[in-house]
Amino acid sequence: MPRSLLQKKNLLLGIVLAAILLIASASAVLFTQKHDAEAYTTGFNPGRIIDDYIFTDTSTMSTAQIQDFLNSKVSSCDTNGSRPASDYGRPDLTHAQYAATRGWSAPPYTCLKDFSEGGRSGAQIIYDTAQQFRINPQVLVVLLQKEQGLVTDTWPVASQYKTATGYGCPDTAACDSQYFGFTNQVAWASRMYRAVLDQSPTWYSPYVLGNNFILYNPDHSCGGSNVNIENLATVALYDYTPYQPNQASLNAGYGNGDACSAHGNRNFYSYFTDWFGRVTGPAYSWQMVSTEYYSDAAMTTRLSSEPTVQPGGKVYIRVKARNNGNMAWDPSFVRLGTSNPRDHASPFKDSSWPYSTRPTQLKESSVTPSKIGTFDFSITAPTASGSYREYFNIVAEGITWLNDLGAYYNFNVVTPTTTPNPSASILPSGGTLDAKKSLVGPLGQSSLELQTDGNLVLNHDYQSIWKTNTGGSLPKQLVMQTDGNLVLYNTASQPIWFTGTGGNPGAKLSLQLDGNLVLYSAGNTPLWSNNTIHNPNYLSYVNTILQPGKLLRGQWLETADRRYKMVLQDDGNLVLYSPTRAVWSTRTDGTSAAYLAMQTDGNLVLYDANDRPLWQSATNDRGISALVLQQDGNLVTYQGMTNPTWNTRTGGQ
Repeated sequence: MPRSLLQKKNLLLGIVLAAILLIASASAVLFTQKHDAEAYTTGFNPGRIIDDYIFTDTSTMSTAQIQDFLNSKVSSCDTNGSRPASDYGRPDLTHAQYAATRGWSAPPYTCLKDFSEGGRSGAQIIYDTAQQFRINPQVLVVLLQKEQGLVTDTWPVASQYKTATGYGCPDTAACDSQYFGFTNQVAWASRMYRAVLDQSPTWYSPYVLGNNFILYNPDHSCGGSNVNIENLATVALYDYTPYQPNQASLNAGYGNGDACSAHGNRNFYSYFTDWFGRVTGPAYSWQMVSTEYYSDAAMTTRLSSEPTVQPGGKVYIRVKARNNGNMAWDPSFVRLGTSNPRDHASPFKDSSWPYSTRPTQLKESSVTPSKIGTFDFSITAPTASGSYREYFNIVAEGITWLNDLGAYYNFNVVTPTTTPNPSASILPSGGTLDAKKSLVGPLGQSSLELQTDGNLVLNHDYQSIWKTNTGGSLPKQLVMQTDGNLVLYNTASQPIWFTGTGGNPGAKLSLQLDGNLVLYSAGNTPLWSNNTIHNPNYLSYVNTILQPGKLLRGQWLETADRRYKMVLQDDGNLVLYSPTRAVWSTRTDGTSAAYLAMQTDGNLVLYDANDRPLWQSATNDRGISALVLQQDGNLVTYQGMTNPTWNTRTGGQ
């Protein structure tokens, strides 16, 4: 159980189930309604409990379908706890009376179908979290049932919602209060699943693909057996509930089994198959891991997620894909193919392509299920400026096209500048930069910001790439002193950081076109640099996307053909311009608007210098999103770069 965030060596972090589940005498969990135990659990495979494809399919249920399912499992809720406690062997007591004898919460009781928290229904919370962490919502529904019986319980008590998924509740200690709360529980369980599925280096897992010794019970004397874990979804389930059912547990259906039986993973499998059907996916399936862009054939110089290239130039692309199916991939028949529509001749075909419809084949000699395959290829940019997109998918030649993720690669084609000015944004000798103020690069791609936490931060692509590591102080201002020393002072006028370049009167600080921060002498000799060159060829920079991060006053987004531009103006107004006029704005002129934030919750918010919101897109709780200025002039926020959540409706204006 993760006592602190993502501790690598904490062996308990995978043991995140309620202790109740692991006690051999429990039928499922303490509060679950009794279940017939006549049927033998058939088809359970301890090495492949559920396929990755099924485990990560976010399209299985909408919010309304989740709500309908919850409604179907509880016809009537015992809100007042007035029904007999026959399900606990005490028909002489009501549920409320029985709860009192156990120290459980008093009525009213709220069934999951009627539950809400933070203004969202239980169904909405399940759906939103599933989309955010790319987990099948059915998995979360089953998790809530197998841990606390919440789906079918007609009178759930407060503690069931407090530890709804059993996250932070190891079998060796009390539950950790920092994880309490329904929304929090569902989010942390999903976060853990996603970390295991992505094989995050910051999340330690005691289980690996291949042979693992899996216990039958928390009591080590009950023994266990070697299990060949075949896929990452099964690793995630064992990380969460680190026991396999013994034969007695499988024989018992939903029942108790024997003293060495543990039922968590058996119950997950049983509820999932009973409620939703198959746990196996197709023979051939894939999941996107990453798409990376490079400027060189050796793939050593990484470009941004939206690379900019000259007309006719090359971009080198590496796609990493996880094999989510049941069959191994082989380069003799597994290739990338053009899609949307399938097999179209790509206008970006490079001489390295085997065919105009096939950019490349699998790089590895074999990729077994749950492993990652690599596809390397290059493209040639067209001669016309603009933003371009090409769709692709994986195909097993002669067998099938794999599941279409709508995957694509983007790039901008821009004419390079002919006379770059390496010192366009200057802090001159004697100049100052106050807290909450910034120096913006000549093309808006970079910004130097003195944050209120005391850090002097250089941003590129609206992300921090360098800082002075002076957080925790109260900054007053950055001063380009007349003696040539660049000094950061706190509010007590004490220096907390400096370049050590005194003795050079008339020196100036330049935030250059290439992204480098350089201090020059009066004779333009470089004295100091932070070595953050991002655009060494002085290619005219265009940025059309704001990923989670912030765009400061004086910065902008622009289409590659420079027809449309969105700028946060000095008057505080965020304005979108067409070639002839302003087509949209936040109407915040005359305010102290300081920055536009694309937040990790999916909300686009304009803040003033005191971090107070002035305007928002009202798209919070949509998950990781990006703001995109499309080539048609529409400004759109996308969740996952595919699902539009807000737009200015300015396309073509």
